[in-house]
Amino acid sequence: MEPRVNRTLLVTASLAALLTAVPARGERGPSTPTERRKAVDVTRRLEREPLARRAATDRRWLLQWIVEIPDIQVRGCSGPLDPLAEDDGSRFGKILFVQSMFGMAAFQIEHPRSADDWLAVQTAGVESVLRAYRSLLRARPQARWDELDALLAAQRRGRLPALLEQAMEGCDEPAGPAPGDAI
Repeated sequence: MEPRVNRTLLVTASLAALLTAVPARGERGPSTPTERRKAVDVTRRLEREPLARRAATDRRWLLQWIVEIPDIQVRGCSGPLDPLAEDDGSRFGKILFVQSMFGMAAFQIEHPRSADDWLAVQTAGVESVLRAYRSLLRARPQARWDELDALLAAQRRGRLPALLEQAMEGCDEPAGPAPGDAI
């Protein structure tokens, strides 16, 4: 269990490095319909064009928005995406890792009745990463990840949710970390 805890701390530290000063959760009201539409649009754009000129600006806005709003909860779990957070930048691992948070938020916006289904939310986050990964490989074929290739294979076989449920054991515990708690 020790390596999983250390990896989770590393992932949390990586996410914290993506933001500068972020106001504490609760200083603002719930997200607006306009913000939610923008969040979904930005998420889908980042899936299609993860290296676009404005992608870094979009990521900063979306991550800060997720941390600030009280009505959409994105919880990170130790799992198959952890190696991405350890990337030195040459294969865009951190960009892909944070995409999972965006995918989870977009899923909760589009499927509010399923927002409490941790497996559906986590699966949506990983699926968002896989869409961005496929787009990334078209532009940068050398940015290949064995871990993501394995997840793509599981997805093609219809086994992604089962794989994630097993790999993210304990993720459904209510005391798991939220991005706002770590940053």
